[in-house]
Amino acid sequence: MPICCLPSGLYVGRSNTRQVAERRFGDVQAFLTSLFSLADEIAHSDLVYTFFHPLLRDQQDVEPQRRRGETTEPENSGSGSLKLSVQYASGVLSVLILHAQSLALTPQGLPPNPYVKVYLVPDPTKETKRKTRVLKRNSHPSFMEMLEYRLPMEVVVQRSLQATVWNYDSLQENQFLGGVVIPLNTLPLRQETVAWYPLEYIPR
Repeated sequence: MPICCLPSGLYVGRSNTRQVAERRFGDVQAFLTSLFSLADEIAHSDLVYTFFHPLLRDQQDVEPQRRRGETTEPENSGSGSLKLSVQYASGVLSVLILHAQSLALTPQGLPPNPYVKVYLVPDPTKETKRKTRVLKRNSHPSFMEMLEYRLPMEVVVQRSLQATVWNYDSLQENQFLGGVVIPLNTLPLRQETVAWYPLEYIPR
């Protein structure tokens, strides 16, 4: 499938700024739609998620402002998915938090301020708690953060990797957006496993 190209040419003059923005909005939307319709190895590649999904988010953030009078109902927790890389080498379990996509909106209908918490469960003392930084207003965030556990392999294979995504809110309780639980004895830990995992409700 051929990808749509952004049109060339210059739009000059201060008086037509709004018209230029309107025209470019449609051009960018068409380009992103065609890009994300390509084969999975392209549309879901790390390069596309890092550079183009934030652009899509910016376009989506503008669209509600263009349609005054509409309200956006927040999605249920458990929507979206999370991409992880997991590997055990040299006595260290490495969990790379790569990307998330299609995260639920806040109750106010805004993109969340997402971050990821990770545990190796069971962990009644929460000694294995790790978390990423908070990203602002992003339903398709790229975290690219490595979390590490220096544990013996015989301990690791008895645990499950629990990764949960949250919306940070400075004024009230953080909102649970969904999570995934991966029994580590089901993964070939001596080699890297990279996969997308659907976010689900996890009883807490």
